[in-house]
Amino acid sequence: MNTRPLAVPRQRPPARPEEFVAEAERMTNERDVDGIRKVFAPTASWTSTIDGMVVSARGIDEIHARWDLMCRFMEARGLTVQKTLVTSDDDTIVNEWTGSLGGRTAARGIEVWAFDPNGLVSDQRLYGFLNTRSDRSALMSLRMLVAYPRTALTFARLRATGRRA
Repeated sequence: MNTRPLAVPRQRPPARPEEFVAEAERMTNERDVDGIRKVFAPTASWTSTIDGMVVSARGIDEIHARWDLMCRFMEARGLTVQKTLVTSDDDTIVNEWTGSLGGRTAARGIEVWAFDPNGLVSDQRLYGFLNTRSDRSALMSLRMLVAYPRTALTFARLRATGRRA
């Protein structure tokens, strides 16, 4: 019986994570639908959560189709982003992004990229918010009140009283 541990190949991101993030920014802003095929592994998974809406795909063909939908959405809304590397290690790159919809709103989010042994993306998760505002914004308070009344009222009460829950 062989008792040696199985050799698991290390996943590896691109040698220059800053360049990877810059290319991801370019692909987003230029709506490079076909470029996605050069980045993702054939069996990769992709999940994009935007303001609570989850768009997900598994496998390069489904990722390509869902990325096409996202690119058409971004084009229709005039979304542009600026991406910045947050951190990277032997198998992951994390970047944050800021952007605007038609130059009007403060969009922001974070992306987590995991890589396979060939340096292709095996999993990507994006979490984003298309219209962020200060917790003191009257409009944000109203939006929260409509969407999450109990949460909005609890937050407002605790902020006003300065007490713990």
